[in-house]
Amino acid sequence: MTVRVRFAPSPTGYLHIGGARTALFNYLFARHEKGVFVLRVDDTDQTRNTEASLQTILDGMKWLGLSWDEGPYHQADRKARYVEAAQELVARGRAYWREDPGKGKALVFRIDRGRIEWNDAIHGPSGMDTTNDPDLVLLKSDGYPTYNYATVVDEHDHRITHVIRGDEHFSNTPKQLMLYRAFGWEAPTFGHVPLIYDPQGRKISKREKYDFPVTIEEAQKMGYLPEAFRNFIVLLGWSPGKNRELLTLDEMIHLFTLDRVGNTPARFLLDKLKWMNGQYLRRKSPAELAALVRPFLASAGIPLEGVSDARLESMVKPYAERLETPAQFAQDARFFFVDAVTYDPQAVAEVLKSEGAKERLERARAALAALTAFEALAINDALKALATELGCKMQAVAQPLRVAVSGAKVSPPIHDTLAVLGREKTLKRIDEALKLA
Repeated sequence: MTVRVRFAPSPTGYLHIGGARTALFNYLFARHEKGVFVLRVDDTDQTRNTEASLQTILDGMKWLGLSWDEGPYHQADRKARYVEAAQELVARGRAYWREDPGKGKALVFRIDRGRIEWNDAIHGPSGMDTTNDPDLVLLKSDGYPTYNYATVVDEHDHRITHVIRGDEHFSNTPKQLMLYRAFGWEAPTFGHVPLIYDPQGRKISKREKYDFPVTIEEAQKMGYLPEAFRNFIVLLGWSPGKNRELLTLDEMIHLFTLDRVGNTPARFLLDKLKWMNGQYLRRKSPAELAALVRPFLASAGIPLEGVSDARLESMVKPYAERLETPAQFAQDARFFFVDAVTYDPQAVAEVLKSEGAKERLERARAALAALTAFEALAINDALKALATELGCKMQAVAQPLRVAVSGAKVSPPIHDTLAVLGREKTLKRIDEALKLA
């Protein structure tokens, strides 16, 4: 048997994190089993579908590195097929026409009463009682099929062997199994992936605003790398074992099996995503990092006229070991690009106005001004020598300098920071800071 799975988004919005994870799980399962990944578009809701939404979803899948083997198949193009299959159920006495007041006629399926059971690939033995459920509408008065009906016909026609989808569809399974039985078709294996919760353990809502990305578009805008975001979402509910965390796409394909997908909700931990993105950023060359941060600098209104690629590389290089997103660089490294520093009042009070800071800053200025070569190694040696001469720790010399040139208490190593700024800017900013000390 050739494994065939599908991802079936509705083109009514963005590619949500839950949908992205479902697509990824289906893709990995298909590739691991050397099967087929089918893309289907559930576009029967004519009032909400948009071409722009569909393109956003397709672009999001491509951004994640997910390619499909067949499709996209559009449900909107298969209306005649749904009517044809429905007539078969009418002929068998399993469906009937019902007049819905004010709407017109709808075709309704006579459901099976009792307990419907199945063996879920993720939850194990499962079942639901349908004794009190109403009959199921197959074709609405406008002639379009309902979700539960259309998806069964599509899954059969496309020879889908495994349906891997979110837990929100768990309750749809009995309805769909009834239809498979009524048609006399073999049902696929169902596997329901647990939901993704926010950090507080609540279901993520599409209507709320969060400080973490809940759509692929938001992840892109916040500066998360596709390989990092893909790595992060694959671990929301699946475990590769051996405490592994950083995985290439090929490694995911090799390791992915449904028996390692959990059956309890996963939590979105923003710190974990930032850490993971940082790990992948550290694998980038200075040139790649510079290309990544440039659009975020422009979006932040930071002037880039005259900033060459080489100059930008020198600025981003000191941040390479601590950077979590390109957007963070645009925020933290603003002082590199502006003429005048904006000083953090707390940093001024706690550092520049601390006992002995002004003297150390004056002595540091003199040592830096005397340097023949204003380079990182020479700067570091000069500041270490000054600290020894003053009988203090290097931090006592570096911290006033850091606040003086950046306006804040945090920056890359001070010798790298000053080397990037250059002699003229460094001395000018020290002079300005001395007025505040």
